[in-house]
Amino acid sequence: MAKILVHCPLNISRTLEEMLKGYCQEMEERTGTRVELETQPHRPQEKGLFEKYQEEGNLPELVVGHVNDFADLPAGYLEEHFLSLPGRWPLRSELMEAGFGDPKGYFHPFVVIPFTMFYNINLLTEGELPAMWENLLEVRWRKQVLMPDDYRMVSKIIRTFMEAHYPERFADFQENVVHKGAPIDVVNAVDEGHYPLGITNIAFARISRHKNTRLIWPRDGLFCMPQVMAWSKNAPKNLLEIGDFLMSNQVQEYLALQAFVPAAPDTAIPQLLTDHHFSLRWEGWEHYLSIIKGTKI
Repeated sequence: MAKILVHCPLNISRTLEEMLKGYCQEMEERTGTRVELETQPHRPQEKGLFEKYQEEGNLPELVVGHVNDFADLPAGYLEEHFLSLPGRWPLRSELMEAGFGDPKGYFHPFVVIPFTMFYNINLLTEGELPAMWENLLEVRWRKQVLMPDDYRMVSKIIRTFMEAHYPERFADFQENVVHKGAPIDVVNAVDEGHYPLGITNIAFARISRHKNTRLIWPRDGLFCMPQVMAWSKNAPKNLLEIGDFLMSNQVQEYLALQAFVPAAPDTAIPQLLTDHHFSLRWEGWEHYLSIIKGTKI
């Protein structure tokens, strides 16, 4: 039996799990390969499943989702235990040109999730908005920027990026941020006027109940987080077709509906992004892995 570990943001995790269950059932009937699907619970007080399996020496054959667990692996562990498959699942040209293709062939992005700021239109004018991420360091935003609970992945990633880019002033960012609730709670609080600014992934940030919020498109680009596929060396060869499924129109179009950037070349980038001439703030795999160490859940 092959094991797949899914560790994705909660707002897509359940649907992806259902899609994968359906495909794996069909694959078992067709090939005889049985697949056990496990989803990482979003409980910060518990040890992550990837870390647990690593300690037991019982790695899943396929890991789908966050890269954070891999950043903390000992030197040489990735090369010893995971398959290098460079170019096996081609990326759209925009992502290749931006450096999302892993030159070593271990991480295969199937979607990129942008993070963005958003604001309450009744509390701020366009002239008052932060034009870049660096503007969030200004004293005028003291306790005015709402983000999800500090243990949630979006908050971990944004803090990591801000500390990496503005190390000497990171304390100012921490002073300006309030952590409270799930992403939808952040959207609701800004929508209701309790805070002028919020930060979540774009799927949450783009919609609010009372329609009092608008997205901010920072001039220095949207911080982002790729979701990847990574196969262990124990994976049966036919398990690679799960990658073909995750890059299929069915899955990619679902991800695009969340306003995420689909990795497959044949799936259109959401109009919300193209209309605003979006750019992603990404400095390559080596940089990303170096700064996200210690951010696993």
